[in-house]
Amino acid sequence: MKPLIKEDKMSEDFHIDLTEVEDTGGSFEPIPEGTYELMAEDWEQKTSKAGNKYLKVTYRVQGENYANRVIWENFTISGASTVGVSRLKQWVVAVGGDPTQPLNRDAIGDLMFENFMAKIGIEKNDQYGDSNKIVSFLRPRMTEATPATKEPVAESTPQELPTATGNAIGNWDE
Repeated sequence: MKPLIKEDKMSEDFHIDLTEVEDTGGSFEPIPEGTYELMAEDWEQKTSKAGNKYLKVTYRVQGENYANRVIWENFTISGASTVGVSRLKQWVVAVGGDPTQPLNRDAIGDLMFENFMAKIGIEKNDQYGDSNKIVSFLRPRMTEATPATKEPVAESTPQELPTATGNAIGNWDE
């Protein structure tokens, strides 16, 4: 394959042969609602017009379907509402972080490039077009067996259980 960019030694200009570039589609349509693996790759702290501080986080879809599609999330971290901070805690838990530790710049940095699962929905917007949103951050599945407790188990006498027949029960009060 020949190089796409040919250097011009006479100037600082460049020439790109677009006939050799694959059309990747570049769709900006939302991905279908569902559960996806995501990874945060960038964040910045900003201030809203109302003066509230928020974190703007860029997530990238992982896996085979819709890989590299981008989803943005804003977390309000000041002001009267605690929704943004609560969602930040859900994200920390989703990546397997410790929600009992304080959240600061370093802690947010530790969340970058950590894969997690999330439910993705579609937010309707007539002005700017529909976009994806994170509906919920999913807790990681347990990968290790839970150790058995050493508490003694009280013995019980077996009871005769009714046999399931699949028939509806009429009146429970009779």
